[in-house]
Order: sequence, then structure tokens, then C-alpha cells
Amino acid sequence: MTRFFKTTFIAGLAATYVAGAASAADFTDLYTAGHADIAVGYDATDGLYLYYELASSARINGSLLGGSGASADPATVSTVVPESVLTTGNAGLPAPFAGNPLYVLGQTSAGSTTRPYVGWGAEDIDVGLFVGDALTLSLTGVSNSTGGQFVLWGNGFASSPAMNTADGLSLDDSIELTATGHDHYNFGFTAAGVYDLTFTVTGTLVGGGVVTTSDVFRFVVGNIPPPPGPAVPEPSALAMAGLAVAAGGLFAGRRGRASRTTA
Repeated sequence: MTRFFKTTFIAGLAATYVAGAASAADFTDLYTAGHADIAVGYDATDGLYLYYELASSARINGSLLGGSGASADPATVSTVVPESVLTTGNAGLPAPFAGNPLYVLGQTSAGSTTRPYVGWGAEDIDVGLFVGDALTLSLTGVSNSTGGQFVLWGNGFASSPAMNTADGLSLDDSIELTATGHDHYNFGFTAAGVYDLTFTVTGTLVGGGVVTTSDVFRFVVGNIPPPPGPAVPEPSALAMAGLAVAAGGLFAGRRGRASRTTA
């Protein structure tokens, strides 16, 4: 299967993004509610690639996406973790998460009209393409503006999180994805701030060779000033973007820049 993203653009993105080419990270489109997946695709030319698959319920720049949803380059999107999801960390989690303030994007869809509901998707991966139909998605880098920690865990498995930055990064900070599959976990952040998380996905092709790719996904947590970097669009530009989204337009072309194959 070859995955082609939608090639219509939110207003303001067309100047900086060319379909099929790499774009500099700007993270200016704000994903604030509804469902989306951090998704994996593959084609024989570009190899593996990571992207956002946004459902029709997703809100981008304040507007409901609608239609049949859209796909997005992760370099254009900030996932907003609102102050309203601040809670007390599950008692079963390891330190420093248990019993302390924790911003949680829950594993279930409850409350997703006012906060992002983020999953992990490999629906675009054909069965029989990878050995065991399996891909490994790992957390391989983290940058945080305020020193907070990130944790990812499944309901009923708080004592053994899938990812945990507080004890350092290792090969254990990973989840397994299955071709055509879809999963959900709880996302937890200990403090307000801007978290840039680098995810790396790896798989072994049935025909031989290991393929891997990495990309950065930004999470803006809590009530904080706008992060440094490219300016957030002026209100008028956001209004235009909202109109584009409401009309069913989103973005963007596939990027093949980070994929590589090893024998």
C-alpha cells in the first residue's frame, strides 16, 4: 500500500510546505480536542514514515475538522494538553508520577470533546509486509522546556509504563504495533511546558532488511507562554485557517526524508 496524504493546505502552510518534500518544523497548528493517531506508513520508495492521522472529530486552530478527517506532517502540529486535565498521578505508577500532579491525556475517549484523544495507528501497514506483522515504536529523544517528565502507560499496567523519561531512555521505552492495528495508552506529563518527543519506528521486512525512521512530536502542556520559534499566526490568519479546516481542507504531502534501510 502506498499512502498519499491530502494535498490541500491550511492557510499559511502552503508557503512553507511543499508536498513530498521536507519542511522545517513550525508546530503552529494547534490540535486541541478530538481523536488523532500518531500513525505509521510505509511505501517501497520512501520506506517508513510517521504522521498524524486526524479524525473528523479533531479540532485544529479552534475549528472542527469534520469530513473524513485528514493527515498531517508532525512538524506542523502542536498537541495541546490543557490545564483541565491536571490530576493526581495513579498510585501504581513509579516515582515521580505516583501521587503527584500529572497532566493526563486518558486512554479512553471520555472528555475528548475538550482535550486531545491520541492513539497509535498502523492501519496503513499491509499484513505480510513485516516479519510477524510487527513494528517497534520507541521513545528515543526528549526535550522539555521546564524539566518535566513524560510517562506512557496502559490501564492496568501502571507499575510498568511503556515509556518513562524519569529513569532515562532505553530500548525498554517502546510499544509494539501490529499491521492494520490501533492502540491507546495514557499520556502523562509532570509539569507544564513544551515537550518535544522523538519517536522512532523500526521493522524487519519479510523480503529482507530493517527499515527505521524518526520524527519529533510536540506537546504543549498546561497554561504556558507561547514557545520560542516561529510566531503563532495572527488572529486573522487563524480565522482563515479555521475556514479552510471547516471547508474540509487540511494538509500535506508525505515526507520521505528520515527513512532508511539497512541490510
